Amino acid sequence: MTQVIRGVVRDPEGSPVAQARVFIAEGPVPVPDVAILTDDRGEFALAAPEPGTYRLACSAEGFAQGSESVEAGGQETHVEIRLGRRP
Repeated sequence: MTQVIRGVVRDPEGSPVAQARVFIAEGPVPVPDVAILTDDRGEFALAAPEPGTYRLACSAEGFAQGSESVEAGGQETHVEIRLGRRP
């Protein structure tokens, strides 16, 4: 059964980041190299093929790359990714 990972990408001040690129960097099984862009509210949804731990990575212009691990095990999982300021 496909797991849905929903989340939001935020900047260091907590504001949503639109058009950030989010993708699965690591997972319990191989996953296609597919990325999705966040909407105007900084929100995204990705499909995870199997339950388990996934590391999501995110990049956006003007920010340092961020990542967050999430456990996908139910119908839907929620995560927040914070991006840092680029040095």
